[in-house]
Amino acid sequence: MKPDISHYKKEKKHDQELVVRLGTEGLKKIIDKKSTLYFIAGTILVFLIFIISWVNFQKRPVADSTQDYKYFEITKGETTKGIGIKLKEAGLVRSDLAFYLNSKMSFKNLQAGNYKLAATMDMDEIIKKFQKGDVDAFSVTIPEGYRVLQIAKTLEEKGKVDPNKFIEAAIGTEGTLFPDTYVFPLNLEPAKIVREMKDDFEKRTQKYRLSADQLILASIVEREAKKDDERPKIAAVYRNRADQNMLLQADPTVQYALDTQKYLKDKSLDFAFWAAPTSQEIKDLVSPFNTYKQKGYPPAPICNPGIKSIEAAINPEPNFDYLYFFHDKNQQIHFSKTYTEHLKAIQDFGL
Repeated sequence: MKPDISHYKKEKKHDQELVVRLGTEGLKKIIDKKSTLYFIAGTILVFLIFIISWVNFQKRPVADSTQDYKYFEITKGETTKGIGIKLKEAGLVRSDLAFYLNSKMSFKNLQAGNYKLAATMDMDEIIKKFQKGDVDAFSVTIPEGYRVLQIAKTLEEKGKVDPNKFIEAAIGTEGTLFPDTYVFPLNLEPAKIVREMKDDFEKRTQKYRLSADQLILASIVEREAKKDDERPKIAAVYRNRADQNMLLQADPTVQYALDTQKYLKDKSLDFAFWAAPTSQEIKDLVSPFNTYKQKGYPPAPICNPGIKSIEAAINPEPNFDYLYFFHDKNQQIHFSKTYTEHLKAIQDFGL
């Protein structure tokens, strides 16, 4: 009797078909996955090529021929993003985003300082300059009320300017070197620094048509005032005293003369400026700036005043008929009309 193998053959055929079917579907899945991966990889590659091409295009100089340089400052703690935005606004790069990406790809910090840049420089040049800290200039702030000697000392500290050469170049300019923030090229001649500060003064004060006496008065007010609202009143006091042919008795003018003597003695700026004079120093000082002995205004300004003191000297407090004032130990100012009232106020409040 022959065995019935038809059932076995049918089952085997079914299994073979199942294996074939499963293999085809699995292969299709593998192919689909690979296609997806290839597509993603291709898309990423195209995107990267586009980004690199775009960044390389944006790295080109903004201009081809102009050689006008600009001074650009990076401040301490400034972000790369903020630097890029400033460069774009200054017309020195094509794209702040491209600058940001290019800077970050180099993995080097950008150094603070003042740089001379031009629109003809490409982005790589600018970034390398920032990374090396290859500065071309220095920034300096001259406070209101600084005299020429103090400005010279500050320039020496900030930009290695020869202080004695600056002082020599600034002879006769006291009062006309405007207190401001400046950016000067390294190794700039002191005479050119003086010229730029004078130009700033002339531009800022042109509308006031200052007289010589008003500028001198403004310089005294600058050294005396502690608060802005005091300035017109202090100016009125000194104008009143000058109009009545009284001694001004302004301590800052004495301090100015004493500090000048200290400098001339050994050509050194290593001393504390504007130290309070003693009664003996006032008594012994022989100088046209000693307003305890010489009536009227001193022969020249004693410092470089700011706009608020200049405006106070031009327009002193109206109808303010006071002749004396002092600051007490809490820096509060007290005005008096008579010397007796002045002495009593000093006794009550203390210098």
